[in-house]
Amino acid sequence: MLYSVTADIQKKDISNRYMGVGIHENCEMTSIEYKKTDKGSELLAFYFENELKEKLSHTEWRVMPTKDINTMTEKEAKTYFSLVTSQIRRFNAIATTYISEEAFRNVKGNTFEEFCLNIIDAIGDAYKGVKVRIKVIYDKRNFTALPSYTNYDWIELMTVSKEDSKIKILAKDKMTKSVPKKLEGADEKENEIEIESTTEKEPELAIANAGEKSEEDLPF
Repeated sequence: MLYSVTADIQKKDISNRYMGVGIHENCEMTSIEYKKTDKGSELLAFYFENELKEKLSHTEWRVMPTKDINTMTEKEAKTYFSLVTSQIRRFNAIATTYISEEAFRNVKGNTFEEFCLNIIDAIGDAYKGVKVRIKVIYDKRNFTALPSYTNYDWIELMTVSKEDSKIKILAKDKMTKSVPKKLEGADEKENEIEIESTTEKEPELAIANAGEKSEEDLPF
């Protein structure tokens, strides 16, 4: 019979639930993955899951210079190394939740791939079964992710009580999606303006992050 109610139909599908923005407690990191996309972009992805089986994929893409480092101006080189350093700080924030700072200082790599694989090796199974508290916000492209800054906490062990938690929602955290605004009387596609709900700006420089997150590039 085409139309019938079965036990499978009545069972709730929780396979494709994703965390919304906010502070999530009792989460677990389920895996870490280094990956190259079909387009050749490199990434390191951290996968989390909360008690409701809602998932979060936090992706760190390799910072790609658009020119040889030796040909960069002083300003370009400074910005490039600043972006790489910021990314390493984010790796540190996640990794040292599970392993000691001393252990993570031993992680090195001559390439992004080597560094990422060494991070995975250093963390090992230390994350398994460990409950953490994380803050989830929207990134520039309206994907949920962990924050990009490291001067405020956004991941900590659940052994830290809620009262003592350093994770707070900040004014600069993007908690609502950006809404494209159309100019009246203008071509709809060419003249859409995105209104950002954050005042943070990245340095202006001819440096591309290889991770232009698109639907096909998402690691899940």
